[in-house]
Amino acid sequence: AAGCDWLHVDYEEHLRPFYEKACGFAPTAAGLVRLRAA
Repeated sequence: AAGCDWLHVDYEEHLRPFYEKACGFAPTAAGLVRLRAA
């Protein structure tokens, strides 16, 4: 992903299951997923 380590996404509450369960975003106010291992 172009050298990125993290990806941030904003989503509405009703989309939480999609982003957190289906896409793997962490359950934060903003949603965050690591793109590369540390």
